[in-house]
Amino acid sequence: MKFHLLGLALLLSACAQAQDAPKYPAPVQALQQKVGLEIKGSLPAPDGYRAYLASYRGHLVPLYVPPDGKHAFVGEMFDENGHDLTQAPMAEASRPVFDAGTWNSLEKSTWIAEGSPKASRIVYVFNDTECPYCHHLWAAIQPKLAKGDVQVRYVMVAVIAPKSEPRAAAVLDASDPAATLRQHEQHFGNSPVQPLAKVSAATAKKLDDNAALMDQLGVTGTPAVIYKDADGKIRMADGMPPPDMLDAIFGK
Repeated sequence: MKFHLLGLALLLSACAQAQDAPKYPAPVQALQQKVGLEIKGSLPAPDGYRAYLASYRGHLVPLYVPPDGKHAFVGEMFDENGHDLTQAPMAEASRPVFDAGTWNSLEKSTWIAEGSPKASRIVYVFNDTECPYCHHLWAAIQPKLAKGDVQVRYVMVAVIAPKSEPRAAAVLDASDPAATLRQHEQHFGNSPVQPLAKVSAATAKKLDDNAALMDQLGVTGTPAVIYKDADGKIRMADGMPPPDMLDAIFGK
């Protein structure tokens, strides 16, 4: 099998010899010493290759060492059919690690529920009222909610636009937040839910706390979906999931 490396950013021969028994191959050690590359973990690699998840100037990069052990390459690897062998392992390796504490933090956040309270699965969605992708996600999961097998909890944040906070506050402060959120989403782009002229300190704190949780969990945008997979592991999907992932998260 042939492999190709694209976008090579670094190429080092193993001329530098480590003084101690090497933890990593010599070229990797040279990169650590000369350019400050930091190894975060390992990645799957074809036979004979070694691969690492590395951090360089604040960016995560894939690092490959070919079978000769004398060189290190940063870039994506493809097989002879053009299949990308790097993106999926990189995405999996760089995902935040979630545990029971993560789920507990989500449960304690300020959210609005849609779906049956007796549903067998619960899904959290970080949602901004001004986010069109959040709206597309909301529309896509409505048929799934109707089946009663999932409850979605919208963790409201205000990160998109100036209207985000006052409109989210209008939803949260409504006598029926779930119905108000539904009304907003049903008429997205021409919402009858008007932003509040003044947001109370209590409601602003709820939104700020949700935003802080968003940062804590490594969520960089909306929508972000946090759920438990079939094995009970806590996972996150950024953006609008594709149809097959929607089924896996919310049920068919």
